Amino acid sequence: MASFTQRVKEDIAISDAPYALVRKKAIIAGFIRFCGYFSRRENKKMLLMPTNNAKVAKYIYQLIKEVYDAVITFSYQVAQKFKKKTLFIVVVQSGVDEILDDLGLTLFDSAISRRIVYSDDTAAGFVTGAFLASGSVNDPKSINYHLEIVTSNEQLAQRLSRLIERFDRANFTPKVQKRRNKYIVYLKKSDQIGEFLIFIGAINSSLYFENIRIERDMQNVVNRMFVCDEANYAKTLKSSKEQIENIKIVQKYYGAKPEDNEKLAALMELRLEKEDATLSELADLLTEKLNSSKPISKSNVNHLFIKLRKLAEPYKE
Repeated sequence: MASFTQRVKEDIAISDAPYALVRKKAIIAGFIRFCGYFSRRENKKMLLMPTNNAKVAKYIYQLIKEVYDAVITFSYQVAQKFKKKTLFIVVVQSGVDEILDDLGLTLFDSAISRRIVYSDDTAAGFVTGAFLASGSVNDPKSINYHLEIVTSNEQLAQRLSRLIERFDRANFTPKVQKRRNKYIVYLKKSDQIGEFLIFIGAINSSLYFENIRIERDMQNVVNRMFVCDEANYAKTLKSSKEQIENIKIVQKYYGAKPEDNEKLAALMELRLEKEDATLSELADLLTEKLNSSKPISKSNVNHLFIKLRKLAEPYKE
């Protein structure tokens, strides 16, 4: 079964969004910056870009082929560690220096060229490339919300964080953290992760993420309400027990109708009949029992119980 990260990346890779040339270049630049490296074969300089996702490899291959006149090929490696894993490698065999120069890139620094990234659209493109190269995101069904992009270059991580933070159409608050020998640019807030998926063009994944998030949030609300109900019920039973004790004392010393108070007498009867009724429920029952034209309030019932307690207090041991 595909992971949510794989789902997001393939959502981007199969998208038919009509991106402008400047955004396509920014995607290529972001991908190269976060996973590209050089190799030489027969004294020829080549640019290699590995990914474990075949659809991402195909997407980057097609983008470069569309934008540049270069010889591009695929290769792959099969790793035997633990599980059998295939690594797909996009190989640019010619025009490497020309492509890097056009994208404002060298692979020996951490700069993000302002010639390529200068607007919200191109920023989104660059971050999309970075995520495709080394990003991951937790499934919204998991315990924690988390999205990250990984690099071994601290300066690059800081620059990427600032780039995401400056995006005008959303309020992203990325953090940077060192994890062993890597630097992680990450988001933890669920609403920001949902927005980020739209930002990088993973629209279908964003809809899935938001649906699960809403379901989880609703379930959390229901759980909190249940806990509150349980707490309120326990509180009602505790109060009811004290009120019944007071009623028994008052009945013993004042009779069934203390101080000739019809309303208090009726409330005492109701409480003995309905031990688990709330104040609101008792107010409704009392209004009905007395055929009152004016509804008796919860506050009125509470004041009657206070009066009951005061009548009983002198006779408590």
